[in-house]
Parts: sequence; structure tokens; C-alpha cells
Amino acid sequence: MISQIVHRIQSMEPTRRQFLFHAALAALFRVFSAAAAFLLSVVAARVLGAEQSGLFFLGMSLAILLGTLCLFGMENALLRFIGHAGEQDNADLTNQVFTNALLAVLPTSVIVGGVTYLASPWLALNVFSKPEATVSLRYFALAIPFISLFFLNGYALQATRRVIASVCSMQLGVTLLALPAFLLLNHYQSNPMAESASVLYVIASGLVVLSGLWLWFREPDHRIDTSDRKMPALWSAAPNLWLISATSQAIPWASVVIVGLFVTSEEVAYFSAAQRTSLLISFMLMVINFVAAPRFSALFKAGKLDELKRLAQFSTRLMIVFSIPVLAAVLIWPDTIMTLFGREFSASGQLLVILAVGQTINVMTGSVGFLLTMCGYERDMRNITLFAGMLTVTLILIFTSLWGIVGAALAVSIGMSTQNILAVHKVEKRLGFWPIG
Repeated sequence: MISQIVHRIQSMEPTRRQFLFHAALAALFRVFSAAAAFLLSVVAARVLGAEQSGLFFLGMSLAILLGTLCLFGMENALLRFIGHAGEQDNADLTNQVFTNALLAVLPTSVIVGGVTYLASPWLALNVFSKPEATVSLRYFALAIPFISLFFLNGYALQATRRVIASVCSMQLGVTLLALPAFLLLNHYQSNPMAESASVLYVIASGLVVLSGLWLWFREPDHRIDTSDRKMPALWSAAPNLWLISATSQAIPWASVVIVGLFVTSEEVAYFSAAQRTSLLISFMLMVINFVAAPRFSALFKAGKLDELKRLAQFSTRLMIVFSIPVLAAVLIWPDTIMTLFGREFSASGQLLVILAVGQTINVMTGSVGFLLTMCGYERDMRNITLFAGMLTVTLILIFTSLWGIVGAALAVSIGMSTQNILAVHKVEKRLGFWPIG
């Protein structure tokens, strides 16, 4: 059996074999990342309890939402333009793209973080009706620039196909630093609070930013290059890429924030835990996108559409195969899985099932978002994500007010499914093939 698998891999064309190698490497470290993030949620829930962990998840969700918005879509721009530069061995273009992105994101994230810090008492009292959240919101406001920068570093490293460095420069690095600190909270505080956990998250984020910058600039060819601040191709694509990433990446975090307007801190914790667990369904999609995005850009730029089609369809089949067992486990044992967060979380198994269905549709449609954005059709993806985002937010507001967190989970699944189904149709129209083939 093993020899047959090895033979099949050896008989593959070199590009597909290289893709599988990088996918396996990314999968290995993404497994660590997903497991660590999941474990961090479990530890936070168990150490802090439902009420305090709800405040912690609320603050973290707001910080990641705002930190993502401050990226200006530069994460996709880095993948696309540094991907092009890498194929041409153009170090100057790589440095110019990274410098432009850094100089756009850094001041914006600092300003947004400062405004959020000052507005935290007002947000806690008037927006979330949780005055006890003020201190943790202030600490998470300090994390906003760090969140923007560690994502920026990670995507730049991803664009240069440095898989391990990229994964470690994003959430995995933060989680690995924060997790042992959370475990020790019980030893220093008899009644651990969300504020203490927030401080630990801020410190971990800052350390990951420093390590990510070191990993980027330790390459001899990498430097700050301000010689071309205009870059019309980059700046013309950036607004559309920003709207795409802001909508698609922010919705999962915004949903937690919106839910916080209607329900108790405990219910915020239940919803956040179920949502984070449902992401395990789309784990392989994240792995494939991580490896495939720069390749989509390079193949389209080279005019190799047949190879692009084969890679897209092969990657979709691969992610479906690996996602089915996870889906089966979620459908069979949802309540048992949720009890990992604590006994009081067992009632949120229904949320997990609803969110898992949406993630399954996300996986089965393939890497449609990256196919459109990496191939220059970011306007199409912008329109789709804006429509799906507005639909999702509208449904969350309506459904949560009617049915609570169950309604919120249903709204998120409907919005996600709508976005991916529309994107599949647009890929077929623009690129001439179905990624589900």
C-alpha cells in the first residue's frame, strides 16, 4: 500500500509533486496551529470560566477584526505581487511591495489602536452593555498594531513560499507563547480575570511581530526600499483587495462582536467556542490556500490555464477527502466535542453542527476566492464578498434578535455558503472551468 502511494507520487509531474510536498509541510504546521488555537480556547474557557472567557473572546475578536481591517488588503496584494516577483527573481519588486505595505499598515493600525483604547469605556458601556469589559478592551486595543503586523509578516513570508516561517509568524506563534502563560494563571491568581489574559495576549503578539520581522529581514536580499512609492498596479488593486479581505476575514470576528450586542457574556463564549471548533472542517482549505495562492498567481501570469485548472481541481478533491472525517465526527459527537471547553458548553453542540455545515460548503467549493483574486478578477470577488457580507450581517442582526446564538450560527452559515456558491459561478465564467471538477 505504502509502496503504491510512493510510486504514484513519484510518477506525478514535478509541479504537482512540489505542491504536495509544500501542502504536506503546511498541513503539518497548520495542524499544530489549529490544535494550539483550539487548545488555547479550551484553556481560556476552563481557566477563566464562561463569563470571563466571554469577555476575553469579545475583546480578542474586536482586536482581530480591527487589525484585519487595518491591513488594507495588503495580505492578498503581497501574495499576488510578491508571487509574481518571486517567479521573476525580482528582489527589488519584492522589497518595494513589502515596504509600501508596511508603510501603509503601520501608522493606520497605531491610530486605530489608539482610538479604540480611548473609546473602550464607551464601547463597553454603550455598545456591548458590559462595563466590566472596559479594561480587557483597552488591553486588546494595544494589540491591534501587533495583530496587523504579524499578519503582514506572515503573508509576506507565505508569498516567498517560506511555509514554516509564515505559519509561525502568525497565529501559531502567538498561541504557543500565550498558551503556557494561560496555564500558569491559576498559580498567580486565585480567580483569573479576562484582563490578565488580555495582557498576556498583547505581550505574545508583540514578541511574534519582532520574530516575524527578523525572519523577513534575515534574508540577504530583503530590505526597506522606498524608491517606488507609486506602484500603480499595487495601489489600484489594493482597494478591491481590502474590501475582499475586510469582508471575508472580518465576518467571523464581527459575528462574535455583533452577538455580544444581544446576548450574555456566557453565550458569547458558547458561540465563539463553537465557531472556532467549526473551523476544523475547513482546516485543509486553509492549508491548500496557503500553498496554492502564490502558484495560482504565477500560473495565470504565465498563461498556463490548463495547469491552473488541474491544480485547482486537484486541490479541491484533496481538501474534500481530508475534511469528510472531521465533519463526520462533528455530526456524530457535537455535544461531546463542545464539553472539551467545559461541561456548561455541552449545550452549544447545536451551534457547532450548524456552523460545520457552512464550513463544509466552503470546503467543497474549493479555493474560489484566491482563484479570482490571484488571477486579477478582484473586482468580481469584491462584489461577491460585499453582497455576502451585508447579507451575513443583516441576517445576524435579525436572526440573533429572534433566536439568539442559534440564529447567529444559522446566519453565518447562510452567508458563507452564499459567498462561495456565487464565487464558483464567477470562476467558471472568468476562467472557463469548475474548481469542483
